[in-house]
Amino acid sequence: MIIGKTGGILGAMIKMTLEFIKNNNSELLKLSTLGFLSGLSAAILIIAFRYLVESSQIALLPGNDPENYEGLSPLATFLFPLTGGILIGAIFHFLPPAARLTGLIYTIDSIRNNKGHLPFVNTVVQFLGAAISIVAGHSVGREGPSVHLGASSGGLVAHLFNTPEQTKRILLSCGVAAAIAASFNTPIAGVIFALEVIMLEYAAISTIPIIIASSTATILSHAVFGHDVALDAPHLGDASNLELIGMLINGIAIGLIAVAFIRLLVSITQKSKPYPIFWRLTLAGAITGVLALGAPEIMSIGYDTLSATFAGEIALYTLLIILVLKLLATTIGLGLGLPGGLIGPTLVIGALTGSVVGIVIQQIYPEMAGSPGLYAMIGMGAMMGATLQAPLAALIAIFELTMNPNIILPGLIAIVAASLTCSELLKQPSVIFSLMRAKEIDQDEARLTKELRSMPIDGIMTPIEKEDLKKLRRRQKNKIPHDATMADAVSAFRKTQQNQLYVYDNNNTNKTMLGIISKDALSDFIKQFSND
Repeated sequence: MIIGKTGGILGAMIKMTLEFIKNNNSELLKLSTLGFLSGLSAAILIIAFRYLVESSQIALLPGNDPENYEGLSPLATFLFPLTGGILIGAIFHFLPPAARLTGLIYTIDSIRNNKGHLPFVNTVVQFLGAAISIVAGHSVGREGPSVHLGASSGGLVAHLFNTPEQTKRILLSCGVAAAIAASFNTPIAGVIFALEVIMLEYAAISTIPIIIASSTATILSHAVFGHDVALDAPHLGDASNLELIGMLINGIAIGLIAVAFIRLLVSITQKSKPYPIFWRLTLAGAITGVLALGAPEIMSIGYDTLSATFAGEIALYTLLIILVLKLLATTIGLGLGLPGGLIGPTLVIGALTGSVVGIVIQQIYPEMAGSPGLYAMIGMGAMMGATLQAPLAALIAIFELTMNPNIILPGLIAIVAASLTCSELLKQPSVIFSLMRAKEIDQDEARLTKELRSMPIDGIMTPIEKEDLKKLRRRQKNKIPHDATMADAVSAFRKTQQNQLYVYDNNNTNKTMLGIISKDALSDFIKQFSND
């Protein structure tokens, strides 16, 4: 009964939206409406994902505490990740390789190189695989799965309304922004991440729908989970000018850790590829279980560890042990193929490193160091910014996660220092680029596709003579709208054996033919553009 009513409501919404889009000439208003639907669908999926993870943790962990992995017995500490690895490995063993593709890197590759094609089966695998990984205590985050699930939601809206490729990219990005907002209660960071990491551009036609999607998801998330910030962070005061030097040192140290993290992750990813997926994931579970015996704080997402770090409750020697084991557990688990996220663990690694730096400076030069908790907060953003090479998204993320305005200036200094240390001093590309290269994903093609998406097809179109219009109006195949891009033309030619595309007026209800694009003309243009 309820399912039937829900289906009827959704059907009515889709019908009303179709009518609105059909009768409205404003492209931005149409996109904003679709952005709202993308945000709504992404939020529903993320809420379901969070509920599955958190309710499972409450049911399985001591004291019904969703983060109390430290309360497990030594045997349970080892068996939790081992069992999770075996279970995921068994599921992946019976899936075709293409269905195992999940996460941040896969989603970005699909959006940039594969027209945003995210199959339903991969979305289901991501949903269940990530939930098992997190609940089992593997050192993975939920932001990578959230990006995949959110993009799939935007892709569903694009499919239902049969949007062109460029619009689909925007809706996929709307879903990503909404997913991050709903998952972490960070609406601005969701917008910036979608623009800085996914879209790779800032434009009003894409920014406004993404903002609407992120806002919609945040409102729905607040209705379910409340308004509390994601992390329990104390309110710390301003950093003095002398302390800002300490933040510079903090950023440089975290830049070095970021390089170690990326290179170790890439190395394990490359070296483990030839081995069967079942044994890789079983090994990931066994190693995580062994490492967790030394420090159960490394298990799962680790928000409780972050809060303890902010409060200065962990001694220096213990911080170092947790830092090393967390770094190993994360890179080994993700490198061996666990379907989890990497940004969450980098936040924890950054906070641990920042706290270590803060304590060391405090002991050597007390006037330069403020609270180690402030170093930990800044460390989160510095590590995220250095690994992703997304400094603005990192700064906004740590502000929204802690709601502490005093971190902005020291955060800027540390994030820039970490990013430059990683990318310029040690010449280490971002973790996204590095993993794409390790997985043999063609980045040159991705950059070319991005450029072609901004180029209209007018330059290679041959106008049609008036006497040929009646004849061409009868053609129903191999058509492309006049406002399509070069990338749309490439995609259209891949779907047909014909050597010509017929360009029609998308603003005219009669779909009047305007011109012809030949495959040879498009190929010549791309060759000339690539050579330039």
